[in-house]
Amino acid sequence: MMQDTELGRLEGFVSKLLDRFNALQADKKRVDDLLLQREERIAALQDELASLKDERGEVSSRVSGLLERIQEWEAGAMENDINDSMVGSNVEGGIQGSLF
Repeated sequence: MMQDTELGRLEGFVSKLLDRFNALQADKKRVDDLLLQREERIAALQDELASLKDERGEVSSRVSGLLERIQEWEAGAMENDINDSMVGSNVEGGIQGSLF
């Protein structure tokens, strides 16, 4: 009789251990799946970041080019204004002022 009781307790203990083990395995699988999803998300965000950095570099380069063209245009416009004012003062013998 005593052996039956001890055997029953042992069976209960083993059953609880197996239940806990199965629950831990399910938790591990859930955590592994979550980790995989996070790693995939991180990889996607890193790709997006690299793409945005490339795009930012391209936009910066294009803006710099536009600024250079504007500066060249302004320098050329100033030169033309100076030349026009010199030519205008010599034509009629007087000094012609710039309108701007």
